[in-house]
Amino acid sequence: MWIFGFVLIQIIVFGAVLYFYKKITAGETENTVQRLGAVYEDLIKKQKDLSEKLEAAEQEYQAKKEEAAQIADKLANQAMDETRKKEEVILKKARAEAEDILAKAHASKDQLSKELEVEANRKVVDFSAEILKQIHDEQLKILLHKHFIKSFLERAKKSDLASVELHGQKPVLRTPILLEKEDKDQLQRVLSEQLKIPGLQIDEVADETLVAGVALQVGTLVLDGSFANAIREAADAYKEEV
Repeated sequence: MWIFGFVLIQIIVFGAVLYFYKKITAGETENTVQRLGAVYEDLIKKQKDLSEKLEAAEQEYQAKKEEAAQIADKLANQAMDETRKKEEVILKKARAEAEDILAKAHASKDQLSKELEVEANRKVVDFSAEILKQIHDEQLKILLHKHFIKSFLERAKKSDLASVELHGQKPVLRTPILLEKEDKDQLQRVLSEQLKIPGLQIDEVADETLVAGVALQVGTLVLDGSFANAIREAADAYKEEV
């Protein structure tokens, strides 16, 4: 009889323990679900905030990109204006000096003809150096350099190089400022198409006497798109007018 009573007590105790255990675990499960819900809502909120920040950052980037492009255009225009003004001043000075030289030459044309040619060539070099000294802003020099490179690339596209023979040599590019990779790659593509030589490479050589722009030697052909050459051509044109 006492065994039966003991068993009954054990059953009651076990049932009470099981009841309280289920109640406790049920409460913890509910709390866990609530916590997970709160974490999920917080995650959604943070994701929304992040998306808004990314969108704002993209808008700011585009605005700054547009602003940078406008500033670059403005600087380029300023560089060209300044260069034209300085070129006009130097050319006026050159004309005055040339007129003085010619006045002396008329007195003894035969004697001074050779000296005149030497003096004119020296002045061309001096003009280029003078313009370089006048432009103190490195950024303006680079913009001027890029302007001449752009003009040279357009000229190269229109040049007929089909009859040019390289004889196993690479084209040689002289420039006062080394080309950016994009410009150099574009020039190599143009020459490859013109010469019908896939994957053509060019040798780049520094030459500060060009002032700005480039001069390209392809075989025996020389394409000169430099600032110094532009000054020489202007001086030659003036001599023909005189």
